[in-house]
Amino acid sequence: MARLVARRPATLWGGASYWPVASAGCLPHSFGDGGASASTAPAVVSRQPQQQQQRRCHVGSSGAADVRISERRLKEFLKAEVAFFADQSPNSISLRQVLDASTPERAAELSIKELPIRFAQRIVQIESLECWDSSPELVNVHSLYCRTFRDLRLVELDLQNLEPFTDVIQRIKGRMRAVIPSLATAMRALQQSQKLDEAMIGEWLDTFLLSRIGTEMLTSQYMACITARVGARPGRHGIVDDACDPAGICEQAARHARKLCMQHFKLNQDVVIRVESFDLDGAKQIRFPYVPQYLFYMMVEMLKNSARATVEVAKGDPAEIKRRPIIITVGADPSQVAIRVHDVAGGIPFSVADRVWSYMYSTVPDSKSGSDFSQQ
Repeated sequence: MARLVARRPATLWGGASYWPVASAGCLPHSFGDGGASASTAPAVVSRQPQQQQQRRCHVGSSGAADVRISERRLKEFLKAEVAFFADQSPNSISLRQVLDASTPERAAELSIKELPIRFAQRIVQIESLECWDSSPELVNVHSLYCRTFRDLRLVELDLQNLEPFTDVIQRIKGRMRAVIPSLATAMRALQQSQKLDEAMIGEWLDTFLLSRIGTEMLTSQYMACITARVGARPGRHGIVDDACDPAGICEQAARHARKLCMQHFKLNQDVVIRVESFDLDGAKQIRFPYVPQYLFYMMVEMLKNSARATVEVAKGDPAEIKRRPIIITVGADPSQVAIRVHDVAGGIPFSVADRVWSYMYSTVPDSKSGSDFSQQ
């Protein structure tokens, strides 16, 4: 059984009710992290005074005295920049701050201020891991982050023309899709080859991935604000929906999980997933401010676990699968929204309860097809 809780203390902001959101082990109140392509041509770096104690390096800045430097010198300069930014303290990014950055200009200003710090810190974090350069996957992730940091430092933010900055953010989002699979492969390989402690790996990944959530939110918010200029839906503030429908999202996640299960296990019988919704205030529909795409992702991951376990314990028998429904219960009161996922698939043995939250633990043996299913 899994449970998500989103708290919503009533606070008025901007003429409507907004609530800070937290979910058990998934989205924290504050969010923390988030490498561009090298060129053989000389780069142009502006000589400009430091502003707000952050050294900026601009390409072709109007009115600045430009100097040409070699690619080797530029790499040295960027290496120093990584050390400088990694030593800074990133500001915690709350849901309210994301809501406040609801225009492309505000979202761009927030991103250009916070992203370099987070990317620099992740570069240094990788380098601090013993024997990181012995892992091809970690070397690749390090390269991705270095290229992204370079992109961010060489783009000049012009609020009158956001197209160059938008191009950089689009490249970053495309590039970062490979990070999670590469990290998973790298950490498992290092655990075996370097005998790394499971607790140490968990702490390292916690820092890296929680920071990455912040980076993802910043870049997604900016792109959502850019897209909203074409056609915005009332109630949407970038990635945040101030009237998020948790029951509706659970229904979408259930359909997606059923489809994945049918395709992967070649079933003749759908896994039964039902959604029940209750509000103690008597409201017919539960609504609260949240990021729908993140809630959908969390629900799909939990439902995949329940569906796989159900199929395995039923040994693929259609009648037995039908007798073991997965029930999603969505509940709310004035202060919080809770989502519970309940299945009849045997649960988790007490003997491994202390490893449930470990990144390196799974109830699926590598030899089973369920392992591939969990990665879909």
